[in-house]
Amino acid sequence: MKYIIFSLHGYLELFKKRNNKTLFEYAKKESFEFFMDKGKWGYLSLDGTIEKSYFRFFFNENEFPGEGFLRALKYKIDIKENDIFFISKFVSLFNEKIIETEVNLNIGEKKQLIEEIKKEEKNLEFFVFEKDIIVKLSQNLPMVSNNFPNKIKNEYLNNILFKEKELQKINNFMINSSKILNLNPVNKVRIDLNEAVANFLYFYGMGKYSKRKFLSDLIKMDIFYYSDTEIIKGLKEFFNIDEIVEFSDIKDNSIYWFNFTLNYNDSQSIWVKKFEIFSKEILGKIIDLENIRVLFIFDQFMDENFDYGSNLSLFLAFNFSSRLKKKYKLPFLLFQKFIEK
Repeated sequence: MKYIIFSLHGYLELFKKRNNKTLFEYAKKESFEFFMDKGKWGYLSLDGTIEKSYFRFFFNENEFPGEGFLRALKYKIDIKENDIFFISKFVSLFNEKIIETEVNLNIGEKKQLIEEIKKEEKNLEFFVFEKDIIVKLSQNLPMVSNNFPNKIKNEYLNNILFKEKELQKINNFMINSSKILNLNPVNKVRIDLNEAVANFLYFYGMGKYSKRKFLSDLIKMDIFYYSDTEIIKGLKEFFNIDEIVEFSDIKDNSIYWFNFTLNYNDSQSIWVKKFEIFSKEILGKIIDLENIRVLFIFDQFMDENFDYGSNLSLFLAFNFSSRLKKKYKLPFLLFQKFIEK
């Protein structure tokens, strides 16, 4: 048997009704109709963030190492035991209240602001990338979770700080960042242009060193990964999954995990077009294969730094060996059905 997973990030948008009709109804489905006719639809309960959701799809243990750690793997940051990682983001603070979480900065501006912070803070390491700022702290701290930036807009400062006393140092740093950043030239220019200032560095997605898993050993099958973006590359690194750069021969007794992601900045017509291309060109390559089992997951994740809230995603299962439930609250149980002999 050949096992194929298509996780279609953001493609759940195609199934939302707009003027009594969905984008999926408008789309040409070509090869996808073959799988629809012979497959079974159902619902899958996922977490609010993409990395946690797919970690719990593949691995049914309460050992999620945190988004910060997975991003460190993604960017190949040097990692040692007891290292702690956070994702950080510049937001706008006014009168002790977060008034904007989408402050549009280019990577040069981010680096300039971080350099200002580094003058005052010597115990933290910063790694600045186009989409992410990763913060590393070599100190053994308890794992805690807090809100992603999209959940803190209009919240007062006291409500977004960590409650645990062990993380008071992180709270103090975030508070001090505002004092440091207000006078930075980047923000002076933004004030002159009447734009939101980037005067508060918010920490979230705490991650902690965790021993990486070899997913292929756990499931007793080879597993391969392909993606058109790097949205969950850290998860691929954590599970030590071999990456392929193009479609090739699909081997027996192997899992192929294909990821395709919509861009939230694109128009709805482009979303439809991307699905049509996927249906025709990608599925057209596997439709004639023998002994294949296919799982399609349509989720709402377009941004790895956004918390979408717990949600029901759609799945379509093709050629499973046993009867499926209509709804899976635990994603791992659906994966177990997928690999069932």
